[in-house]
Amino acid sequence: MLSVKDLCVNYSYKTVLNGVSLSFEKAKIYVLLGENGAGKSTLAKVLCGDLKPTSGQLFLNDCLLSFSNPHAAIEKGIVCVHQRPLLSSSISIHENLLLGQKKFNRNDEKALLAQWLPQKNSRTLVKDISIEETFYVSLVGALLRKPAFLILDEPPSIPAKKLRALTESGMTLLIITHSLSQAMEKSDKIVLLQDGNVLEEKNTNEFTETEISQKLFGISKEVKLPPFIKTQKISENEVLCLRKHNSKIGYIPSDKTFRASNPNLTILQLTTAYHTDKHKAALEAYAKKILQKAEVNIRLNEKASCLSGGMLQRLILEREIAQHPSKLYLFNPTKGLDVEGTERFYSKLEELSKSGTECILGREPSTVAVKTSLEAGA
Repeated sequence: MLSVKDLCVNYSYKTVLNGVSLSFEKAKIYVLLGENGAGKSTLAKVLCGDLKPTSGQLFLNDCLLSFSNPHAAIEKGIVCVHQRPLLSSSISIHENLLLGQKKFNRNDEKALLAQWLPQKNSRTLVKDISIEETFYVSLVGALLRKPAFLILDEPPSIPAKKLRALTESGMTLLIITHSLSQAMEKSDKIVLLQDGNVLEEKNTNEFTETEISQKLFGISKEVKLPPFIKTQKISENEVLCLRKHNSKIGYIPSDKTFRASNPNLTILQLTTAYHTDKHKAALEAYAKKILQKAEVNIRLNEKASCLSGGMLQRLILEREIAQHPSKLYLFNPTKGLDVEGTERFYSKLEELSKSGTECILGREPSTVAVKTSLEAGA
């Protein structure tokens, strides 16, 4: 059994986890639910050795653990498949699976790829697969390590039967998601996080979707696509071409981590990517305005990797809005956003639409990886 006691993660600008205590039983499926910024991904990073907590303790079968890096966690059987898998796009699926791993059984690799990526060959280059498929490549890499505790951070919709097959082998799953329906269908227990605290933990059959929505968000409704957002069959390659020749084209990619940003960029670099003023004081003033409008509290010298999914989304939107686009193309724009975040996002777009910007939801985005909008000179 894996457990945490009085876990705290503090930053200069925010307490992300505040005395979290939880226990995870063997061969169960747990789901973490909460608003953007509630601390879900931060807890996952602590469990898998990506982040050292400010204070608190981590136990495995009552033995105190301390991870200095993810490799130390992997050796204890704890593996995480991140929301933003770090894969090398220029090499094959098989070569990516080899990175950072000791030798593994090729038959295991073939079996897992057949199960999770049946339409792809192991020799396929990662740049030629979809964003959802990169998650499954990372998942296969995790399963090749034969973990006892597997963390899935914002996974695509995985059939419950496949998840149950993993727990039947003795594996414990911790799933971070914003989908209430998936949480209700696929989990044994649900943990509600709010502002870095455990709000409630119960067996899944003791919750209802309405109850969870009301507890976390104060509402019990689904957010539908607003009528002012038009849809269009257009690929991200095509949008990049349009944007390259028209500075009035705004673009929010499906992959916000690597096409619209990069985890290693500073907040200053992220927010001023299109700003032409070279003076540091002017750049910082401009960046602070973007942060203020996005309601994101973070220092300019910190990395984009410190942002939650919702914070990153808001910054990208404000950066695009600042260019006063005539058209704004959106690809999978609300992935990783909770109900409140989705409503706030659409409200911002409605203001933009009223000012004359045409908001367009792109359909059938290309599965071929492209240069980031920054690299493409967009």
